[in-house]
Amino acid sequence: MKILKSICCLAICAAFACPAQQINPITKAMLNGYTELLKENPKDYQTLYERAAQYYSLSRYDDAHSDLVKALEYTPAKEKSLRESELSLMADVAIEMKNYNLALQSIDEALALSPSNYAYTYKKGNILLYLNRPEEAYKVFASMQTMKSRSQEAYFGMAKACIAMKNYSEAEELMKEAENADQSNYLTYCRLGDLYMDMEQPENAATNYLLGFTMAKDSQRPLESLISLAGTNYNAVATALDFAAEKADNRLPILFVKGNIACESGNFGQADVALTQILNNYQEAKIPGIYAKLAQAKLGENDLTGAMQAIDNAITLGGGAEAYALKSEIDLANGDAAKAIQDATKALTLDANSTEALMAKAQAQIAAADGQGAVETLNEAIMIEPDNMKALLLRAYTNQELLKNGRAAVGDLNRVILEEATTFPNVAYKGIAQVKAGKKMDADATVENALKTANTKDDLYWAAVYYSQTGNLEKANEMLEKATYAGYQNQYAIKGDTTPWLNIGPIRHLKK
Repeated sequence: MKILKSICCLAICAAFACPAQQINPITKAMLNGYTELLKENPKDYQTLYERAAQYYSLSRYDDAHSDLVKALEYTPAKEKSLRESELSLMADVAIEMKNYNLALQSIDEALALSPSNYAYTYKKGNILLYLNRPEEAYKVFASMQTMKSRSQEAYFGMAKACIAMKNYSEAEELMKEAENADQSNYLTYCRLGDLYMDMEQPENAATNYLLGFTMAKDSQRPLESLISLAGTNYNAVATALDFAAEKADNRLPILFVKGNIACESGNFGQADVALTQILNNYQEAKIPGIYAKLAQAKLGENDLTGAMQAIDNAITLGGGAEAYALKSEIDLANGDAAKAIQDATKALTLDANSTEALMAKAQAQIAAADGQGAVETLNEAIMIEPDNMKALLLRAYTNQELLKNGRAAVGDLNRVILEEATTFPNVAYKGIAQVKAGKKMDADATVENALKTANTKDDLYWAAVYYSQTGNLEKANEMLEKATYAGYQNQYAIKGDTTPWLNIGPIRHLKK
């Protein structure tokens, strides 16, 4: 039972995206302190470097770059160690900014100061791969063997270069050497899985991710990789899990992981089957986490009665804030906004900082036409996650449609437009905000550009949402058909979701 609970906790934690990194009071105070020091001495290169490092940790890459340019200008040549650190950090910042030429220039300058630096050499190899120069990258990685015998990083780096050159046989030989260099480390198998993905061998990738998962004690990394792979190739993951279950002395934890992965990758029918089978055959599996996961799967199937029964079981057995937040979503799906507000409020008494509960409550308040209450709730969500584009978009809707506060709505729309869209839902949010702000040509360009590399069923669904909400119903229907053909299974999203500005309601009549 204890093992199962540990597996469940790990799986559930990995299933939900981590909130964006926020500036906590201590970090904010440090940044303020750096700023005050620099007001007194704008050429304080040590402080500039330290503030740049802080900006980098907060993903504020433009600010980090600006400080590093000044730090490198003012740092004297005799401060060799500091200059190395500044140049290495500049390479990291440039990578994040996708300015790979600057990254290469910076790491070459760092290597000129410290030619045998192992970490700098590895970083240079990876930058050359970003620049699509695999032959040069291979030589750089190979040189690491002279610095550290049987270097695992060198083996992995050379393997990546070989894959880029389509030399898969040599890549696999190098991957075996990398595995032999550290067979007891779960990250070895995660990295092997990544390389198999690069070689378009999802079955081998799934096997290695799963091996890494069985070895890991407290890491979400291999499970997150399995969930990501299942989003595009659930069968590969399911096959690996079924094989592992056959070999395991205790099949229950692996079967739960299978149900969890099926659910989080949007394969709700498979999740329902797996989780129901577990609950029917294992008395010890009747715990809040498994019932909550079953409720999520039932909601995805648009089985609202089954979802409510499952979440009630989870709460009866001691489910906390997450369970009440999910129950609030199910309440709203059933059309009971008042009950949804009540359950979301209960979730917030258990965890006042639960973004899921705040969003569930706000959506219920919108459904109940309580615009002021919804804005207040969304204010709290945005204070916790200032870059939560969905919360900003819902607050813009509330201000515009319920409170008739056009100025506030425009302010939130502009905030969404200025955010970087790194996932397709965020692309859709940004596009919708651009349309609502009167920038439809920009919006269409945003979405069409993202569609060039869109390759998942969820990407296609969110494209359908965008086109549904912006008037191109024919294109929306086309995207939805592509999404369902690719395996999109969220029947509640297709048939019942009414989230303002974020649903496919305008084309539902075309599906009848």
